[in-house]
Amino acid sequence: MPMHTRNTKSGLSFLLYAHIGLLFFVLWGCAGVEYREYDVAMIPSATQAEIYFREGDYENALPMYEKALQVYRQEKNDTGALYCLEKMGWILREIGRYGDALRMFQQAYPLGVKLNGDAAEIAADMGDVYLFSGDPEKSRGYYEKCLRILRDFVFKTKYTRPPGRDEITTMVRKTKAIIHARVSLAAQYYFSEEYEKALEHLKAADDLLNKVLMVANDAFYNLFIKLPADVYEGIGFCQTLLAATYGELGRYEAAWEYFDKGREAFETADRQFGLVVNRALRFKIEFQSTGLKIDEAKFAAYDELLDQADRIGAVEVTWRMGYIMGHELAKVKRYRQAEKYLALAVNALELTRSRLREDTIKKMFASSVQDVYSEMIRLLFTMKRFEDGFDYLERAKARAFLDLLAGRSVKEKKAVDARLIKKEKEIQHLIDVHARKLKTVRGGQKKAVYQAYKKLLRERANVLEAIKGQSLEFAATTTVATVPVRRIAQRLPADTALISYFLGKDKSIIWVVVRGNVHAVSIKIGQRMLAGLVSDYREAISSMQDMLFKDLGERLSGLLIEPVRSRLNGVSRLLIVPSGSLHYLPFSSLPLGNNRYLVQDYTITILPNASSLFFLDKAVTRNTDSLLALGNPDRGKEVPPLAFAEKEVQSISGEFAAAEVFTGPEAKESILKDKHLIGTGVIHIAAHGRYDIRNPLKSALLLAKDGKNDGNLETFEIFSLSMNPGLVVLSACESGVGKVEGGDEVQSLNRAFLYAGAGGVMASLWSVSDQSTFRLMTVFYDQLKKSPPAEALRKAQIRLMATDPSPFYWAPFYLTGGFVR
Repeated sequence: MPMHTRNTKSGLSFLLYAHIGLLFFVLWGCAGVEYREYDVAMIPSATQAEIYFREGDYENALPMYEKALQVYRQEKNDTGALYCLEKMGWILREIGRYGDALRMFQQAYPLGVKLNGDAAEIAADMGDVYLFSGDPEKSRGYYEKCLRILRDFVFKTKYTRPPGRDEITTMVRKTKAIIHARVSLAAQYYFSEEYEKALEHLKAADDLLNKVLMVANDAFYNLFIKLPADVYEGIGFCQTLLAATYGELGRYEAAWEYFDKGREAFETADRQFGLVVNRALRFKIEFQSTGLKIDEAKFAAYDELLDQADRIGAVEVTWRMGYIMGHELAKVKRYRQAEKYLALAVNALELTRSRLREDTIKKMFASSVQDVYSEMIRLLFTMKRFEDGFDYLERAKARAFLDLLAGRSVKEKKAVDARLIKKEKEIQHLIDVHARKLKTVRGGQKKAVYQAYKKLLRERANVLEAIKGQSLEFAATTTVATVPVRRIAQRLPADTALISYFLGKDKSIIWVVVRGNVHAVSIKIGQRMLAGLVSDYREAISSMQDMLFKDLGERLSGLLIEPVRSRLNGVSRLLIVPSGSLHYLPFSSLPLGNNRYLVQDYTITILPNASSLFFLDKAVTRNTDSLLALGNPDRGKEVPPLAFAEKEVQSISGEFAAAEVFTGPEAKESILKDKHLIGTGVIHIAAHGRYDIRNPLKSALLLAKDGKNDGNLETFEIFSLSMNPGLVVLSACESGVGKVEGGDEVQSLNRAFLYAGAGGVMASLWSVSDQSTFRLMTVFYDQLKKSPPAEALRKAQIRLMATDPSPFYWAPFYLTGGFVR
């Protein structure tokens, strides 16, 4: 009867552990007895699933495993069910469907206990899921649970008789689980720069692996114990990470020794991917140990490594190594060479869609991904290539947006040919399959797979260009899609300037773009200090400390506005592209001297990025006489009522010829999801907002519940709405506030509404007095009859200043987009 041997590919990719579990698979032969992880008969659907899996086609493997699972369950075959659940959990985790992966492992766990006495290896698998889904503390708990379960386990190095199948199975399963947990914990500590803790677990893992090798290499035991290539691959990754950790601690002799051991293990296993990882990490440590005192011949070795990484689809090696080299070269002012490697790194990052998702990997790497762009932006500024630097800043923001979406598909735009969208998805699937194959394929087949992979990349690039030509907005949800700054400068009206901010670690850069001209200046403040200044400024406003507010405001104006003020002659409108903590800053309130604020001299519009100029003036409805308003949704005791919200929406409804108003229990989420919103001129929502810092796509407007919807209109749900109002007004508590940890651009409810079809979004930066909001909205809607939204907001803020001079009352409101009246 055919049997199944698990063959899950795993290992540590370069400073990125998509699967750090080191699940090595030991096939021990003994008197004709062979180790099998799953002693289960393979039914046709399971066999087909394995074929797809070995080909790297995880997406088609999943439904076949699901089909096999149902059959095994009907047959009450617990071993078959466990096999399917574990394989499905592993694949789901690899493709980023963490919730589904966790459910698979949760179902597998009691079966593991039932069949094996413990399920330590599944606990380690669950640790991976929690780690990747953004809960490192919980992940550590599961890895430690695995180690506690197996704390009394001792790997036998001596036998009085040849071991039987059950003993082999138990020994291997428990050994794998321990190595998995220890190396996963070590990797976590390594990435958080807690190297001593990483070293503790890696040394323990290495000791256990040495026992395995001791038995396998023994002159007698070698007669019945054979180690396959996967074991040596696992050893190679463990020893390579151990070497990298020693290197980070400055213990270079130990690092070189373990790099050599890791290389030898990979050579024994014939694992090219592992060898590339080993070489790349070794080069990284060499940079740290010797600086860049390396002759030109060494650069040929780096280029060879990067070419080799490309040929096995190791994009993470390419961008990481390119970044390290570019960074080091820039430090010694070898700018042209630095640019070459940084460009290579950025291009590698943008070859494929983001796989980081909303997890710890993204949190660990989002800042590193942005570091690649940041290094290039700083380099180009130093070289006084302001236009090129601006274009990379736009690319950085586009990448940050992709990371925010985390690979999710959003609603397709009608402007895009559906056949193009379908083709792009098909090509991307094939790219994913070929990228997986490149890491495992051997011999002459590798060249053919590589050529097919490169051809697919070119095909996808062509399709994306076609999509970009039809809808830049939709293209930006799939790839890094931007517009060159030269085109942006040509598009700006003569009375308009665009100001875009880049926040670095020690200094920041401000770009000012006016018609036909691009310039940049640097300011001597980094993102951390600026974030503290913005935070203090907001606190001074909220606590109405006038003297402190004035002092902090003048400092912020001196940093953010004055350096480019001389280039604003003849300008009356500012398009501001914030970055990082500046998304929290009420720019309208910045003092300019002579008791004037920025909003009194300029009409201010916020943009998510400069390239959005090319889709924000899209075809929204020209109907300015219709209103849909939701006010004071009834949420019971969950949130306090907004007393003036009902009065607010009733009052503004009188400004429109056709108005639909829903309040209290009728202000339901279902209204926005079910109602036909095309042709509605203004959508006004006066409700509480909730921002989820950990997962911005879970940020929500809190509306009334019903049997169809829970009342939480989440950001990602807004992307799927269909509307085309000229304006969406979020008269809500903190509806516009957002934060992406480690990212450069805050994406919040605003961008979701813009994507759904709104021409502009007005939101607030902090909880505002109900009564003052009512007064501001009354003036705003009166002015909206005769002015574009940005000018109407400016006039309303200036009017409210007269009665409520504190910026607390009028400054939090800001407009994103809103070019169409």
